Amino acid sequence: MPVSRIPAGDVKRVIVLCIGRLGDLIVATPLLAALRARLPQARIALLTGERGEDAARLITDADERLCVRRWTSPLSNLALAWRLLSGRDDLLLDLNPAFSRTAWLLAKLSRCRFKLTFKKGRGNAAYTHHIHPPGEAEHMLARYRRLADALGASYEPRLRVSIPEGEDAAARDALAAHGLDGGGLLVGVFPGNFKKFDNRWPRRKFAELLKKASAAEGVKCFLLLGPGEEAKAQRILSKMGRSLPVVGPLSLARTAALLRRIDLLVTNATGTAHLAVAVGTPTFSILGGYTKAVWMYPAPGQEALSGSGFPRHFSVASPSWSSCRDVRVEDAWTGLQQALDYCRSRKGAAA
Repeated sequence: MPVSRIPAGDVKRVIVLCIGRLGDLIVATPLLAALRARLPQARIALLTGERGEDAARLITDADERLCVRRWTSPLSNLALAWRLLSGRDDLLLDLNPAFSRTAWLLAKLSRCRFKLTFKKGRGNAAYTHHIHPPGEAEHMLARYRRLADALGASYEPRLRVSIPEGEDAAARDALAAHGLDGGGLLVGVFPGNFKKFDNRWPRRKFAELLKKASAAEGVKCFLLLGPGEEAKAQRILSKMGRSLPVVGPLSLARTAALLRRIDLLVTNATGTAHLAVAVGTPTFSILGGYTKAVWMYPAPGQEALSGSGFPRHFSVASPSWSSCRDVRVEDAWTGLQQALDYCRSRKGAAA
């Protein structure tokens, strides 16, 4: 039976598998919203890995949050395995576009009547329904739109998160503690993605770009850090030859609140870039060809959101499909100036 013909009344409980990091979870939020609208009576459980657990807490279109722990601690997964084997859920939706051993095993354990995912190179027998595999350059939001179509759900490609009460005031105080309040454009720089060499623009180039940006009239730059990145930030500042405020590391919820208060985020291909998009903050990203095509904004279908307060997003991309490292500082500075001009006009219009 085609999934789009499943009677809505027959689906009472749904499990959505998203075994990934921050960016994967944030990019999945339009699909979760579509699922919520399509099945308003259903209870939706979002099942993530440990790396996505914090992000799941910011997503409101889930009634329940589950986590699969590392297999080196099998006892922690017994309750989850029993849940999947009990048959109490009706629909399992696996969002991973490529084969994931963890997702495959969870799907095999599940006794759901309907199990939907992309057709993959292996493991297809664990699912009852498939859609075509993604094209190499197909944007993630376009991939998830096809999953929504398979469920007969209306899809709006707008990322969304919910920031807990109290975090906005805490983020304001964190900025003020570093003198990052008052007038001017507030520009956060998140080098990030230190573990993925080809997605990480060289520190020397970041330092040169930061030096130009921090000297621009009316611009206040600061470095935003994730956990364990303090030493790496100091290396960038040492190459820059001047001091900048350094904020963080902060909790994910507080980072989201902070991003909502600034005018622009400058970054590599990072989950933090997706978080900025979700809270309505413009971004400037330094990308390889793959990340430009598959992860960058605006994505196909987002153009319609431009008239509803949806911010513009800017990038400079390498001709290399797999790496951003050869992007020149001169090209990045030209693109960043365009982003800064846009942010100035946006801030002026809001004043």
